Formats: sequence, structure tokens, C-alpha cells
Amino acid sequence: MKNVAVFGSTGSIGRATLDIISRCREKFSVFGLVANKQKDLLNEQIHTFEPGFAVFVDEQGKDGVKKGKTTYLYGKQHLEFLATHPEVDIVVMAISGLGGLNCTIKALEAGKTVALASKEIIVCAGHLLKDKKGKILPVDSEHNAIFQILDREKNSVTEIMLTASGGPFLNYKGDLSDVTVNQVLNHPVWKMGKRITVDSATMMNKGFEVIEAFYLFGIEKENIRVLLHPQAIVHGFVRFCDGFVKAVCSIPDMRYSINYCLNYPERIDAGLPELDISSVKNLTFEELKQGLFPCFDLAREALKKDISYLTVLNAADEEAVGMFLDGRIKFDSIPVIIEKALERHHPVYLGNVSDILTLDQQVRDEIRTFVNV
Repeated sequence: MKNVAVFGSTGSIGRATLDIISRCREKFSVFGLVANKQKDLLNEQIHTFEPGFAVFVDEQGKDGVKKGKTTYLYGKQHLEFLATHPEVDIVVMAISGLGGLNCTIKALEAGKTVALASKEIIVCAGHLLKDKKGKILPVDSEHNAIFQILDREKNSVTEIMLTASGGPFLNYKGDLSDVTVNQVLNHPVWKMGKRITVDSATMMNKGFEVIEAFYLFGIEKENIRVLLHPQAIVHGFVRFCDGFVKAVCSIPDMRYSINYCLNYPERIDAGLPELDISSVKNLTFEELKQGLFPCFDLAREALKKDISYLTVLNAADEEAVGMFLDGRIKFDSIPVIIEKALERHHPVYLGNVSDILTLDQQVRDEIRTFVNV
């Protein structure tokens, strides 16, 4: 029996994680749940899974009150306590943004297995995650695919290829300045949170994934490619020096990679639908060309520069996406704002979590001053 702590339990990844656990109750116990705003849903999850601890990050209440089997805690100061608790075996980190950065590092230092879905943590702090006692298992379908291949065969790799569906505007012929929030959030394949769905439309999400791959797998930047693959059946390729290429395929559903992470190093049938290979037709792959998606190009360029540019990239993107979702800027203004933030940045040393969070806030404050909305 593995004890699992789910950080961000009410989000899409958190809900999918709990779905897998509900299918394998004999293998997993929910030790802790952490959520931010969806109090009612968190309470439902507490009732269903009866965790040892529940952390309401943005709520106020009396700490330590026990209701049934669950001890209630309030405030983000309790995240590290849960992430490093001696009885926790697996931390599923699905808190959006950098809210889970510090406790992720603490969990790894404590030797925990971290199923990491919060890409911002690797983008901004990949250099701080190395050489820890614990192990990172990537939840992103693309990185999970690459991990599955490299976990068995690490030598003689010449190239890895991530796939990208292309989002809702891959073949869009209209004016991007006129697209609505609803159009952007209507992803043709995946059902995700709002920010990551916008990032998928701009392809910044895929830029982040290139950065993640660099830190997770130690592959040279120029040997990480992205292929447009609208069907989203193949999640990643690895090319070897002898000419062989290995790929991992599945139905586009995050529960597959979550199931893999929770059960690693075993493989367990969680009752998910199987991919019918005979029904798969017309798989297409195309190189993601420079200039097609400006946000992707900005991410590539930031990776070539000082580490601190990656924190600027993430902060500027999250701020710009938030402005778009609030109706304060047009869709095509997102890369313009990010590019300006990167141009104004001068490299700084980021030696710890505090340095990253300080720069993150500085970038956000600066953007609010130069964006006239």
C-alpha cells in the first residue's frame, strides 16, 4: 500500500489522480489532499477518500481539528509538512504556477517520489532539482513517454522528439487579434485548466516542455525537436545512434501517465480503455517551423540564455495569459508582452527558491506598469 499526497487535488490532474486511485484502492491510500479555491469539491474528496490530512491553502480555520479520519489544516505554511511527512510515499505535485516549488524541493530532499505535473517548477528551477535523494517522475504525457523509453535504455541517444497537437489555431486562417477566450479554451484534444489551454493555443506550453526535457533528460538543446501531430496518439520519440526510433503511444488521456507514475516501476491495469491500433489511421507528423508560433520561439531563445530568463519567461507568460483571460488584452498581444519582458531583463543569479520568487514578482510588477490596460 502506497500513501499518496495530492497537491492540487481539485484541478484536472488532481481529479485524474484520484480517479486512478479509486480504481486501485487496494494499492493506494490518500494520505493528504491540498487544494486552493474549490472548497466544496475538496470537501467531497475528503468525504470519499478520508485522507489523513487536508490542507485548505486559501481558507481560514482552526488547525488540527479532526473530522473523522481527517485532520484539517489551513494555509500554505502546511505544504512542506505534508510533502515531507514520513508516511508519504508519493507526492503528486499539480499545483499550478510556483506555489508548490519549495515543498517540491523539500520532498525530493526527503527522498520522496514526486510525480511532477507543475511544469513551471522545472522551467524556473530545473537547476535546483538536481542531485536530490528523491526521484522525479514526469506526469506530462510527452515527458512521461520519453521517460518510459530512457528508463530502460539511456545510452546512445542522439535525439528526442516531443509531439504537439498544434492547438485550436494550427490551421486557422483568420485574424488572431479577433479570437475570443472561448475559442482559445476550446482545445481540440485535451481538457485542461485555463492557463495551460491558452499556452497550448500559443504553443508556449510546448516551449516549456522543451525546457523541461532539457532538465529532465540531460539532452542537448539542439537535440530536442517538436513535431506537430494533431491526432495526439504518439506522445514522444527517441532516436538512437544505430538508426532505431522508439515511440510511446496511447489514447490522449492524462490518466495513462498518472497511472504509470503511481505504479512505477511496475505496470498495472487500471481499467483504462485500450488503444485500438487497427482503428488508428492517418497519423501525421510535421516539423514545427520557426516563426509559426512566436511564443514557442521565445521559449527556445530563452533556453539559450541565462537561467534567469526562464523565470522571466514563465512570469511574463502567466501574467499575459491572465490579462487575456480577463479581457484586458487581445490574444496576439501575449507574445508581444513576453518578448518585451525578456528584452528588458538583465541576468541575475538564482541560487535558491527565494531568488526565483523575488524575480517572478518583479517581472509581474514591471509588466503591470508597461501594459496600459
